[in-house]
Amino acid sequence: MNYCNPEVIMMKDDFILTRCEHCGRIGMMYCQCMLSFSKVDFSGFCRYIDDLSFEGDHSPFYDGVDRVVIETYHMDIQFTLMEEEFYRLKSCLGEAQMQLQIDDLLNN
Repeated sequence: MNYCNPEVIMMKDDFILTRCEHCGRIGMMYCQCMLSFSKVDFSGFCRYIDDLSFEGDHSPFYDGVDRVVIETYHMDIQFTLMEEEFYRLKSCLGEAQMQLQIDDLLNN
């Protein structure tokens, strides 16, 4: 988002969602991860996360901690979340989608 003018849509704890006023690109920062999406890709990512459940999709890792692996649109990049982080992200994404809809209604 080098030439973008991001507007903050939502900030909650360690979750920040922005959208460029010019191109509409969506930026998401969560914990130590920063991702960028088109509007369509963000909707797809939200559906993907919504379809996951920690109970059904977690794996044990070498340190003995269960984590869920989150795939990205790049085959070489994944990130992992512990249970609390996963459910916090899931909740924030739900709120973020509502905020984007509200923002769209106010600006159109």
